[in-house]
This record gives sequence, structure tokens and C-alpha cells, in this order.
Amino acid sequence: MEVLMAERPDLVFHNKVIDGTAMKRLISRLIDHFGMAYTSHILDQVKTLGFRQATATSISLGIDDLLTIPSKGWLVQDAEQQSLILEKHHHYGNVHAVEKLRQSIEIWYATSEYLRQEMHLNFRMTDPSNPVHIMSFSGARGNASQVHQLVGMRGLMSDPQGQMIDLPIQSNLREGLSLTEYIISCYGARKGVVDTAVRTSDAGYLTRRLVEVVQHIVVRRTDCGTIRGISVSPQNGMTEKMLIQTLIGRVLADDVYMGLRCIAARNQDIGIGLVNRFITFQAQPIYIRTPFTCRSTSWICRLCYGRSPTHGDLVELGEAVGIIAGQSIGEPGTQLTLRTFHTGGVFTGGTAEQVRAPFNGKIQFNEDLVHPTRTRHGHPAFLCYIDLYVTIESQGIIHSVNIPPKSFLLVQNGQYVESEQVIAEIRAGTSTLNFKERVRKHIYSDSEGEMHWSTDVYHAPEYTYGNVHLLPKTSHLWILSGTRADLIDKAADSVAAAAIKVRCHYVNKKKWLGGMLTNWSTTETRLHKFRDLRVEAGKLKRLPKRDAAMLKRQLSHLQTYLGGIKYMTELPDIVIIVDQQEEYTALRECITLGIPTICLIDTNCDPDLADISIPANDDAIASIRLILNKLVSAICEGRSSYIRNR
Repeated sequence: MEVLMAERPDLVFHNKVIDGTAMKRLISRLIDHFGMAYTSHILDQVKTLGFRQATATSISLGIDDLLTIPSKGWLVQDAEQQSLILEKHHHYGNVHAVEKLRQSIEIWYATSEYLRQEMHLNFRMTDPSNPVHIMSFSGARGNASQVHQLVGMRGLMSDPQGQMIDLPIQSNLREGLSLTEYIISCYGARKGVVDTAVRTSDAGYLTRRLVEVVQHIVVRRTDCGTIRGISVSPQNGMTEKMLIQTLIGRVLADDVYMGLRCIAARNQDIGIGLVNRFITFQAQPIYIRTPFTCRSTSWICRLCYGRSPTHGDLVELGEAVGIIAGQSIGEPGTQLTLRTFHTGGVFTGGTAEQVRAPFNGKIQFNEDLVHPTRTRHGHPAFLCYIDLYVTIESQGIIHSVNIPPKSFLLVQNGQYVESEQVIAEIRAGTSTLNFKERVRKHIYSDSEGEMHWSTDVYHAPEYTYGNVHLLPKTSHLWILSGTRADLIDKAADSVAAAAIKVRCHYVNKKKWLGGMLTNWSTTETRLHKFRDLRVEAGKLKRLPKRDAAMLKRQLSHLQTYLGGIKYMTELPDIVIIVDQQEEYTALRECITLGIPTICLIDTNCDPDLADISIPANDDAIASIRLILNKLVSAICEGRSSYIRNR
């Protein structure tokens, strides 16, 4: 390995302790830089090193190796104090019973999670070579949850129905459990033993059935010749990390253009360099090949499958990818079904991660980057939409804390905070604590327009980006219905009028859906659905209000995008494009399918892309109307001449 590192001076040598996650990254980098043969040789040396060191270490485990956490006492007292205050609020009627249970569970779960974090720091600072610490945090045996039950606290438990028990187990297995705590703990332990016997056979049988279904899917050709693809766009709200995971290893189904320049060709596999170019240039929607778009139903081609995760290159011919997929889904199923056995019935749901102050001091942050709101329990807080840096200053020492987006800040700017005080909550996505609450009753509007209400309203804090408001008291709502004439797109009206006059199909400006022609089978399915909904629209009066409102919304959406082509049954013979720059996607689809095009060309357009170019100012409505009238006259004259000569 030293020789290989000498051959690649650009690689960084990491001299540090490597855990399981770091080992995965190391193997991935070895495969990328040196290939499979070198990687196999190096991993064989790593295996030999591991066996030798494990034998020489001879780890043993004793009761004295279970080090309890010094801060556990005051953390439990703080949680008990919060629970007592919550009980008083419930007694006075300020908190609903369901909300009391939810808050109580969050208090104890947050305490248990903080103890879990302190456990790792305690081992690392007091006894880094502790056998429990070495075994659990290296990934050799056990995990953080099991060690947490040994030296922290068992925490919240589940009852036989899977609901959370409000009374947490404050003791750990090192200290010993009381009689009440032991009885509560028995539920999860017994459930784990039973599930071990019952679910193992089910998971194995699932794997066998999956493999049986897909065992015939084998890579048999290099290219199936499909022109279909799935659209992926960096501009549709997809995060950068998700976009990279989606694109890397795939093969392009169509050329990718930046303006008029081709930056990637069809059938080119996508690497990290190409993905970075897509993100930098904010390219048009990217069409990638996937197994869903492969033309064959009984096998798959190399280009539709993409790269193999094993070696990072295109999958080899003859690879049994169906069996690999079935086993890949079935293997985690075996582990997930036995989840309760590993943790002993301990509640492991996600909740808000708390950020605590490291010491006493004055807190400072930029008030322009936060917005006042309330937590879902009704407590005042600040919501930050972007990364927020919070500083805590005490006796000349400044400590900086980074608060990620969509987090709640629970302190005021300039406030004095004490050590270990909760200053922020980092939300763990949507809450996983599901309880039976009152069902919301929806009121559906019979007309569209502008909404008005008679009282003040405030934004619902649980819907950060939604359009949901709460009414503090009884209010009257009314809707101003109608349309504004100045918002009508005159160019779109002219196109629609001209198309209707000559009985042609049309798509209005900015309403072109990517893949409308290249994925014609999908478009045809939508058109069938649109025509069926139009038939059902005649029965609106006999439907309930909710169903009628949903049907109206679906019809309105389909009418917006497919209204001009609702009776189209096949690909067009020719396409007329009014604005080449705005409808560039439509032009590319026509070029791909070989459909002739007539384009109105402005000074900022490429006249070579269209088959017939008509110079015009596509921003002037008079110019568009003049050319459309000429085209309508030519079409009508051509039809008349064809009928006379038949």
C-alpha cells in the first residue's frame, strides 16, 4: 500500500482511528483510485491485522468496566421537574390529555438521548481503552443503544400494543431495576424472544419469494434502443445530495444542452464531474435511462441499468441483477423484523434534538435571520430558515454554535443562559409520535376567488411553509369571485383562437410538459384520463361536495396543460412554435423524433434548429397575430385545394 500511495502523491494519508463508517469510505476510495485487485490485496492485509490485534488485545468484560455518567442525577431531576410542571398545567386545564402524554414522552426521550451523547464523551475522556467503549463504538459487538441501557438509563418502554408507557425506567442495568421498573421492562423483553422465533421464518420466506419472481431478469444486451427516459431537474426543489444520489451511475437518455451548447451526449454515463456541471449550470430537465424505461420486459440492457455498485463501472453482460435486487431487499428485512429483540422493547422514535449551552454566558445572534413563532406546544420561540451562528460569551471566552435550518431557537437575543440550558431544538423531520386526535373537518369552496375573513388570524406553526392559518375565535369567511382582465395572456389567446379556427391541436405558452412527445405513451394515458373525467363532470351535481371539488381541481389542472390536445390520438405531422426560447424543450423533442418544425425566430434565437424559420418579434402581439393569420389562411387554402383535387 505504501508503494501505491507513493504513486499517487495527491492522496491524503489519514493516520487516525478508523471505525466502521470510515472503513466503508476507505474501501470506496480504494476501489475508485486503485481498482478491485489492489483493493482485495489491501483488505486482506487489513483482515490479517485485525485478527492479530484482536488476539493480542484479549478483551474481557467485567462489572467495573460499566462506567456510569456523573451528570445523570441532575438530568433526571431536571426532567422530573419539567414533568411536575406539565402535570400542574394538565390539572389546571391548560394542556389536553393527549398533549400532556406527548410532551411527557418528549421530555424523557430528550433526556435519554442527551445521556446517550454524554456516555460517549464520558468514555472518551475518562477511559478510552474501556472494553465496552471499544466493542460498541468500533462496531465489533453491540451498539450505542445497548450500552446506553447498561450505563445510562433504559428510558421509555413500549407496552404489548406498541404504545409508549408514560413512566420511564430511570435506572440502568448496572445499577439494577426496581420491582416496578422490572415489570415494565418485561413487556419488551418477552416480546423480543417471541418475535425472534415467529418473524425469522417470515423474513426468509419473503426473500425466497422475491428472488423467485425476479430471477429471470439478467443483463442480456448493451443497448435496447429506447428513446424514453425519466425527467430529473435540479430546479424542482430536489436537494443537492438527493440529486447526486439520483444521477450518479445513470445513463443519459437524451442530450443535455446549456443554451445552444451540448454539455453531455445521449448514452453517456453520469459521474460526479458531470453532476457538478449540471448543478453549476442549472441545466434544463435531464432525462435518464432507468430499468422502468427499458424496452424489454423479460431482461434488461446495460445502459438502462447503469453502473454496478460493486466496481463503479457499467454492469457486465450476463449479470443476474434480478437475484441481486431480490436478495438486497430481503436481507435488511431479516434485520428489521428483529428490531425489538436488539433493543429489548425500548422506544426508539425520533424527536427534536436539543442544543444546550456549554457554559454560563450571554447569547448573541442575528435577529434578521430568525422569525418569531411558537413551538408545537405553544411556547414562544424563533424559527431560523437558514444556517444560524449563535455565540455565547463569558469572561472573554466566545463559543460558537451552528443551528441548522428549520430549527427552533428557545432564547432571546442578549439573554443570559446557564450551563446545560436548552437553547435550541433541531427538528428530526416529521414527528413519529402518532396519537389519536380529533379529526379535522374540511370545508370545500363551491367557487374560486380571493379569500377574506372578519377577524385577525395567525400562521399555524406546524405548517412552516404551508398556507394554513388559525382563527382565534368565531369568524366569517367570504370569497370575492371573478377574474382580472389585465392578467389574460393575449398571445396564448391568439394561439388558441388560430388553432381552433383550423381545427388543430395546440399547447399554450409555458404549459409544455417535458416528455409530452418523446414519452407519448404516458401522455396518451393522461389524455384518456382527461376525457374520462370530462364524461364524469356531467354528474357533478349528484356527487358529494368533497368529491365534486376534487374532480373540479383535477379537471382544471388537466385542462391547463392538456386542454388544447385533448382529442389528439397520434404524434403530429408538423409543429408550429411561436417562441423558440420559451418552448426550447418542445423543439428538442421534435428534433429527437424527426418531426418538422416551423418557428418564429427572434434575434436571440438559433435559426438553424428549425426546419422553417420565420423572422419575427415574438414579444409583439401584433407580429404574432399577423403571422398566425397568414398560417391559418395557408392551411385553409391547402385543405380546400386538397379537397378539390381528390
